[in-house]
Amino acid sequence: MFDHHTAEFAADPWGVYRDLRERCPVAHSTAYEDGFWVLSRYADIRRCALDTETFSSEGGDLLIPAENPDRLLPVQADPPLATAYRKVIMPLFTASAVRAMRPDIERYTDETIDEFIERGECDLVADLALAVPGKVTMRLVGWPETDWPDVVLPIRDFSTYPADAPERLAAAEQLAGIRQRARDNIRQRATEPDTDVASMLVRGTVPHGTGSRALTEDEAVDIMMMVLFGGVDTTVAAIGNMLLYLETDPRLRARLGAEPELIPGAVDELLRYEAPVQGFARFVRADTEIGERVVATGDKVFLAWAAANRDPAVFDEPDTVRPERSPNPHLAFGIGAHRCIGATLAKVELEVVLRKALARLGEYTVRHTAVRPTPSCGTTFGRQRIPARFVPGPRSRATDNVR
Repeated sequence: MFDHHTAEFAADPWGVYRDLRERCPVAHSTAYEDGFWVLSRYADIRRCALDTETFSSEGGDLLIPAENPDRLLPVQADPPLATAYRKVIMPLFTASAVRAMRPDIERYTDETIDEFIERGECDLVADLALAVPGKVTMRLVGWPETDWPDVVLPIRDFSTYPADAPERLAAAEQLAGIRQRARDNIRQRATEPDTDVASMLVRGTVPHGTGSRALTEDEAVDIMMMVLFGGVDTTVAAIGNMLLYLETDPRLRARLGAEPELIPGAVDELLRYEAPVQGFARFVRADTEIGERVVATGDKVFLAWAAANRDPAVFDEPDTVRPERSPNPHLAFGIGAHRCIGATLAKVELEVVLRKALARLGEYTVRHTAVRPTPSCGTTFGRQRIPARFVPGPRSRATDNVR
């Protein structure tokens, strides 16, 4: 029985997916609720993701088991409304907007590495992977950069602990406070407009009848919470996954250090190889057939992006990392109407962090016996701890004047 929240799954999700693809690519699991279908072939997952009329994102939680206490938009909506929601915040994620953010991303990364560079040791998750996406996301929503732990740590705990864990329950309470902060921010911008996300949401409209209407306050809050979640958890996981893998592949690490122009391709390939987001569910709206199996109206189908990314029908040598892989149509960011709106920003963050980590931490070594996976990898595949050592180095010129 497929259960992506178990320790056995976390130990080797890729082996589980390989077995599903080979034995039962359209499998039914009774692990949770009324059961759900699991798709593990690229073609099936792509088809369902693009067919939003049959496989809907509306009607409930897209996690299995249903765990989110609140709605996240535009993820939990279908076109054309989902497309309209995305359009409201798209100015944050255009290529030009991301280019404008790059100097700040580089500064955040240098500042973060400066905190531990002279010690010669760090935790690649706690000391690096958490902070950089946290600061970027704070900048994105217009909140003080120093507030990042107040937002990142609850989101991380909520996404990586099992539903009944005390840490998860405590995180849910903290998230309620973050949600209220978002609501207060939006209410303030209704009378005191600015250029931040809350102001953008206050001005946002979506189609309604033959015209348009303003976003409701709840819709605006739901979208802001999605920006916070999307900006943090998967990028944190991806940074840790990439740095851990490169320590185990010294030839590739040395090559990327010597040829940094290969880093963008390596980012795409490492996202394919260890997708941080395992997948999302869809709700079946009409009886249909997938891979000679009939799924019925009302069923829940889990689209396993991570499984699709290692499908040998699409990727030659799928269990091998090849930074020059081209084309590389991985589904780490999803596909279709719900493809991650922040994908361009996330890739720039990953490129900057990898570039600077390779340059400043050199041939870092990981204490593998102390590496810890996140307590639950069912939604986000990542590590909780990655202790590392390296030759101590100097602080960056960008920050040594404030030492």
